[in-house]
Amino acid sequence: MKFSLFANVNKDTNGAFIKKVTSFIESINCEVVYSQIITKGGSIDLEKIKNTDIIITLGGDGTLLDVAQKTQQLSLPLVGINLGSIGFLTQIEKSNYEEFITLITQGHYTISKRMMIHAQLIRNDTVFDEYDALNDIVISRKITGDTVSVSVNINGSYIDTYDGDGVIVSTPTGSTGYQMSAGGPVADPESEILLMTPICPHMMHRQSYVLRNDSILDLNINETENYECCFSYDGITSNILGNDSIRITKSDSFVPLLKIQKNSFYENLRNKIYYRGN
Repeated sequence: MKFSLFANVNKDTNGAFIKKVTSFIESINCEVVYSQIITKGGSIDLEKIKNTDIIITLGGDGTLLDVAQKTQQLSLPLVGINLGSIGFLTQIEKSNYEEFITLITQGHYTISKRMMIHAQLIRNDTVFDEYDALNDIVISRKITGDTVSVSVNINGSYIDTYDGDGVIVSTPTGSTGYQMSAGGPVADPESEILLMTPICPHMMHRQSYVLRNDSILDLNINETENYECCFSYDGITSNILGNDSIRITKSDSFVPLLKIQKNSFYENLRNKIYYRGN
């Protein structure tokens, strides 16, 4: 079995752990075809990893999302070793990586095809840019103490205008992230739905919406043309302008995440999130 390893420069600063994992993989007669210490803005040479069977990330959820974005076109299965705090998407802990990598090499895993969402940034009635996200797409205020006004339409029907910190649209995979922190529901990560949650809206009611996967969401920024707010997809942030709009649909792409048979989504939910707060 052939692996490629990617470690977060901030989590494995001297590269000691990636070397340790490499040595273990080689000791069980498997191959590391490529390894790299990565930064969030850095690139990955896809040509060097195209013959990989499985990608292993070393870091937190952000590292896995970053590598998933950069390797998306290869559709290679990913699994993460958690070097961060919660690490909900990363199935393997630093303390038991040898056990779980051994299980992988013995075939004790399945591939979980996780849906993505697709966003079109529309400016002056023209598609300005397009993005795919595994976790979530967020429109948020840029300046602390400021608000952003976002009108939401679903399948052409006006829903509401939220004056507050912004709006999150997430996949089921992203439901346990920022979306949950904002009061949204948790979804089974292998379901295919869209979730929309306003962030701290200045109103008496604040519902989340759980939508069919063929829904079309239009988020319109109700601000002056020179107003700037933040737009992010899977934590990659840029600025958008007042009068811009974002159209969000289910993506045609997916991310294959390794699902180790010993692990359960609901056990992880209890152990990593529920008990952490009690």
